[in-house]
Amino acid sequence: MSETPGWTSPGSPEPAPGPSETGHSVPPAPQATAAAAPPPPGPHPGPTPGPAVPPGPTPGIIPLRPLGFGELMDGAFALVRRYWKTAFGLSLLLACVLELVQAGVSWWIHVSGTSLEATFSTYYTLPLEMLAGVIATGLLTPVIGNSLLGRDTPPKEAWAQARPHLGRLTGLALLHTLIMLGALAVPLVPVLLLTGFIAEPALLVLVPPALLPMLWIAVKLTFAAPALVLEKQGVVGALKRSWHLVRGSWWRIFGALVVFQIAVGLLGAVLLVPGQLISLAIGGGPGELYATDTEAALSIGVTTVFGVLAKTLTIPLTGCLLGLLYVDQRIRREALDIELARAAGLPGHYPTPTTAPVPGQYPPPGA
Repeated sequence: MSETPGWTSPGSPEPAPGPSETGHSVPPAPQATAAAAPPPPGPHPGPTPGPAVPPGPTPGIIPLRPLGFGELMDGAFALVRRYWKTAFGLSLLLACVLELVQAGVSWWIHVSGTSLEATFSTYYTLPLEMLAGVIATGLLTPVIGNSLLGRDTPPKEAWAQARPHLGRLTGLALLHTLIMLGALAVPLVPVLLLTGFIAEPALLVLVPPALLPMLWIAVKLTFAAPALVLEKQGVVGALKRSWHLVRGSWWRIFGALVVFQIAVGLLGAVLLVPGQLISLAIGGGPGELYATDTEAALSIGVTTVFGVLAKTLTIPLTGCLLGLLYVDQRIRREALDIELARAAGLPGHYPTPTTAPVPGQYPPPGA
């Protein structure tokens, strides 16, 4: 597999002096003149302000240039607002599935669970949430790709574009989830076995370092779903492609993901708090362990409704953030902004001469 599928670096036939951070060729420095002209008489005008950073062409929802954290967040919210029918239609289905499974777990804990099981009740559906997250990101990726070119994507068209990738996307989600669980289990199981023979406080000391391998791998595989859809990669190829794209930028992408998760998590918490307060007023508790059957059923029903509401909003936001972060990384490393500007037909950018599609190319020629 090539380093940058479907990408041909623009520029003159002469080799460029070197790549910049954004993947564009750095122009050669101008030749120094033999003698500098003396400054004009009079008071010194002060330091000359530096040139402003060009805003970049904006055919769609975001400017085609490297973006900061705030711009990526604004772009994700703008995408969800503009394509809310497509985004919320997908996320509502996934949110209902996740919350119904969580409701079943809560009822099981109420009927026959223990205090320890009730404490970790929200983590039992974590593998299913990871699976849904990968699928949501992949299904929203065509909408993100079209929005960069200034094209609207109605729900029917979004589904028609995403449907051919659904099988590979499901396979990717399953493999991705298994990799994450394996990365968590390999270092964590020995720690749990060890702490069972010593003291419980050791759990607080040994468990956090055991989570580091899973965290590192999770960041490396962040872009697998967008790569599968936009670059027509296979399941394994998408994982390899993400691994390559993140190389050398792990800390920057990790920092962006932390900021995103905090922002989305706070938004979800704001939506969940009213449901939790109503649940406590009814008489339910963590896992509804000590409530009556009626109280537990009402409490679980209320938290499920508010949980569906929160996930319906946060799932597409997370998917759009990951998709935009993928595009931003390709702009920085592969100058994807130039290809996108050509595909959008912006003045000063000309279509790729060939019209034959290149495997893995995004955007496609003549798009």
